[in-house]
Amino acid sequence: MRTKTDVRIVVDADPEQVMAALAAVELLPEWSATYSDVRVATRDPHDRPARVFVTAELPGGSDIQVLEYSWTPGRCSWEVADSTRGVRGRGWYEVTPGPDGTEVWQHVEQQLPFPLPGFLVHRQNKRAQEEVVLRFAEFAERFPEVETAV
Repeated sequence: MRTKTDVRIVVDADPEQVMAALAAVELLPEWSATYSDVRVATRDPHDRPARVFVTAELPGGSDIQVLEYSWTPGRCSWEVADSTRGVRGRGWYEVTPGPDGTEVWQHVEQQLPFPLPGFLVHRQNKRAQEEVVLRFAEFAERFPEVETAV
């Protein structure tokens, strides 16, 4: 089952703070219920995560994944490089300054290797991603205070 989801939101923080919050992938479980464990394996020359091991909670159980991150000004992208359950996916957060705060666009493409009813998956996935983005906005607005409290 293949899904694509796009969610846009405005965050009350500057773009640099939002990008720093995205780079704090070790804290991903704080704002995304999908992930229960995150470990950074490698970092790029700017100390941003490059290769990350995660445990993702999916329908039917957990999946251990390897995510490959790439970073450009205003954009954080990732791709599932390996998955114990055969999940494929990729996505990005695009961060741009806006008149009322920082505009964040989340795009996620996911392909699950097991059959599920399409209309239920699309609706549930959209709701889940909207919740993730709202929780991320709250996280980013409090960042870096969140980082030092852990």
